[in-house]
Amino acid sequence: MKRRAARYLVAVVSAVVVVTAASGCSSDRRGMGDSPVSGHQGDDRPADVTNFPDGFANIATKCVAGAPGYRAFVTTRDAAPVVLADPACKG
Repeated sequence: MKRRAARYLVAVVSAVVVVTAASGCSSDRRGMGDSPVSGHQGDDRPADVTNFPDGFANIATKCVAGAPGYRAFVTTRDAAPVVLADPACKG
């Protein structure tokens, strides 16, 4: 089980690094703008946050509301979120 979790973490971190490198063209200042939310309704529950030492991007993750079986990962760097299948994210 630990080996599987380690592979999962390596895959997630790798995906975050690739997306970070590929998303150098942000359309808003420092990537701080949010997408519009119809009626300002959505999943406002806190995300699970992994804090890394200074100089490294922190990672926040949570199940995607309205999309059972998927988890989103975002960083504190200018990068697009990464969405991966996650069987733990049930509707």
